[in-house]
Amino acid sequence: MAIIGVHTRLHRIILLLYLNVLTVLVGADFKWYHKVFDLDDSDWIELRSSNYTSMNVKSEVLSTVYLSFSRRNLTFDFPFYGEKISTVSVTTQGFISMIGEPYKRPFETQYVSPLMANFSPRETDPTQDIRIHQDDDMFIVQWSTMLLAEDASSDGYFTFQTQLHKDGTIKFIYKEVPISVADIVDVTHPVVVGLSGGYRYTRPDDTPVYEPFDTINLNKGKIASGTTYTFVPQPSCLQERSCSKCRARSEHCHWCPTLQRCSTGKDSLKPIWDVSCKILSKSACEEEVTNSTITDSLENLPSTPPALPNQPGTTDSTTASNQGTPTVQEQTEKKQKTNSTDMVVIKALLISTCAIVLLLIVATMLVRRYGWRSSTFMTHVKLENKGSHFNNEEVNHTLIKVEDSST
Repeated sequence: MAIIGVHTRLHRIILLLYLNVLTVLVGADFKWYHKVFDLDDSDWIELRSSNYTSMNVKSEVLSTVYLSFSRRNLTFDFPFYGEKISTVSVTTQGFISMIGEPYKRPFETQYVSPLMANFSPRETDPTQDIRIHQDDDMFIVQWSTMLLAEDASSDGYFTFQTQLHKDGTIKFIYKEVPISVADIVDVTHPVVVGLSGGYRYTRPDDTPVYEPFDTINLNKGKIASGTTYTFVPQPSCLQERSCSKCRARSEHCHWCPTLQRCSTGKDSLKPIWDVSCKILSKSACEEEVTNSTITDSLENLPSTPPALPNQPGTTDSTTASNQGTPTVQEQTEKKQKTNSTDMVVIKALLISTCAIVLLLIVATMLVRRYGWRSSTFMTHVKLENKGSHFNNEEVNHTLIKVEDSST
C-alpha cells in the first residue's frame, strides 16, 4: 500500500506538472479572480442556528449517504469564469460542481472547492450534516462536523462553509480545521482547495467531456480554524457584447463576428471558437470599419466616372490604381508584423514540444522504477448509494423536493 500511495502521488505530480505547462502555453492572459486571505471568520452564517432550522435547510441525503450529490437550481444566475450558472451540484465531499448535468468526474474541473476530501457522512453518525440555504442574493452550503473516511474520528471534525454571492464573489470560511489540510491523505480521493473553470466538448460517441482552462489552487498550509478566502471576479472578455468594447477590454480579447461573442479563444468558448472563429492579423472591429468605409465610398461614387480633358469618356486608371496600392513602407510594416506573428507561433510550438518530451521522459523513468501498478485513486464520484433504498433517479428526485421546500 505504501508503494501504491507513493506511485499515485508521483502520477499526480506529473499531472499537475502537465497542467501547469498547459496553463503557461495557453496563457493566463489575465486573472479571473482576485484572492483575499483573512484571519477572520466574521462572515460566517450559522445554518445550524434557530433562524434556519425551521427552513428545512438540512439535506438528509447528503448528511447520510456517502459519495452522494444534490442538484440545486439557483434563484439567480451566478457568474462563474465569465459565464452564467443556474444549476449546481452540492457534494458530500466538500465541493460544489458547477456542471449542470450528470458527469462522472466532477472533481477534475468546473468546481468551487473549499475543501475537497474523502468525507464520510453516515446514518450512524448524526453529528455530521450538510445544510443548504439560498435567497435572492446568496447561495450557502455548510459542511458541519465532517469526518474523513480514512481515519474515522482520530483526525477530528471539520466545519466549513461556502458562499456564492449574486455578484460573483465566492467565500470559503473555515470554522473548525483540526489538522493541517496539507496532511490529509489523498490516496483514495483528491484533496483540493480552490476553483477551476472548464470548457465542454462532446466526443464522437456523444459523451460530454470537460477540460480545464484555468485552475486556482490555494495554499493548504494557510487554511486553519477562523480563516477566510474571498474570490472577487475580475472583468473578462466574455462579458463584453460588442466589438468595440471587446477590443477595449484587453489586447487578449478578440471579437468573433460569427458568434457575436468576445473571447480569448482559451476560455469556456474554446470548442466552438476553434471551429467558428479565427483571429485575423487586424481586429474584427477594424475589418468592419474598413468594410463599412469602403461600402459607403462606393455608394457615394458617381454613376459615370469623370473624364480626362483630352480623353472624353475614359477614366484615369493610373490614378485609381495608385490609390489602391500600398506604399513600400506599408508593405514592409505588414511583412514585419507577419514575421513577428510567425515567430511567436514557432516559439510556442517549440516550448510545447519540449514540455511534452520532458513529461514523457519523467513518466518513463517513474514507470521503470515503480512499475505500472493500479492505485485506489477514485476514478469517479458515485452518483448512487449502493445498499440504500434509493436509485440514482429517486435520490435526485428526493433532493429536488427538499430544495423546493427550503426555498
